[in-house]
Amino acid sequence: MAGKGHAGPLGGTVLRSTLNALAKGWPPGLTVLTGEDFFHLDAAQKALLAHLAPEGTGSGALTVFGDRKVEVGTVLAAACSVGMFSPRRVVLVRDVEALDGKPGPLAGYASSPPGDSYLIVRAPKLDARRGLHRELLEAGRTVTFRPPSQDEAEAVGREAADLAKERGLALDRDAIAFLVEVSSGDLYRLSSELDKIRDWRGKESSGAVTVWEAREVAAGGGALSGWELADAILARDSEKALEATRRLAEAGEQPIRTLGGLAWRARAMLQVKAAIESGSAPEEAARSVWAGVPAARLLAGLRHWPLGDLLALPGRLLRTDRTLKSRGIDKWAVMESLADDLTGSGARAVRGRT
Repeated sequence: MAGKGHAGPLGGTVLRSTLNALAKGWPPGLTVLTGEDFFHLDAAQKALLAHLAPEGTGSGALTVFGDRKVEVGTVLAAACSVGMFSPRRVVLVRDVEALDGKPGPLAGYASSPPGDSYLIVRAPKLDARRGLHRELLEAGRTVTFRPPSQDEAEAVGREAADLAKERGLALDRDAIAFLVEVSSGDLYRLSSELDKIRDWRGKESSGAVTVWEAREVAAGGGALSGWELADAILARDSEKALEATRRLAEAGEQPIRTLGGLAWRARAMLQVKAAIESGSAPEEAARSVWAGVPAARLLAGLRHWPLGDLLALPGRLLRTDRTLKSRGIDKWAVMESLADDLTGSGARAVRGRT
């Protein structure tokens, strides 16, 4: 159903395929949910259990293992038993590491399961060198949820748009980029931010959510990162950089966290600039790295940053980090000084260069 490794489809695509298959009737036997896209893996597990055992453990149809070690034989006995109140048997192993025993029985069950027996094993990571893990990979219906790689970062934006649509929201492009960055690509956190925006807007609102609306809600919930400051530094706009720094301070943001966001943006800027200097097409280089900003704006900002300045940037951020960790100093004054240093008269920006 899903491919293995980097070549397989992304977790969001696999989830949609899983839901479509579930609507047509899920086959009995062994289902293995694997992959490191936990958001979509957990959503698939929830959907499977809701469909196969809608009454939960209270109906007698669902048995859950995973809190402690359990023999494979015990799990299979539960999966094959006849329920007193429900003919269907659904067994969930919440953690593959809880399974103990030798290979063989699982493959036997998977090849010929009882007609109303469903065994679901949650196994984000499987090691094919281990007998039971290899058997799970080979014998069952393996559904793999792969997270986006670095060169597929735009997929997170598409997921954000889909999650917003589920909540009756539309987001403009900058709002999507902002929410992806403040959530660090974590779809659980991004969903939480979207819930706050939906509640803040109310049922009667219309029109696309703008980046300014998203920023206001995120700031109110303590999720505002150095996004606005990072954009001002990218553009080497001193006035906006100082304004953003003061806004972060007023929102109660932690300076060290903001600095971490700036370091992340700086690495992306340097990667793209180095690729361009090495001969890569600017648009291709800008789209190969997720910098939390649209490619066109990233390239426009990089015109203000000679490669030498970017190479010096990590050292400047490191010195600021050490200063922030010293005692008896106004930390946001340190951040204002950094913002002014990177965008003001000391920046020595070279205009018009890529």
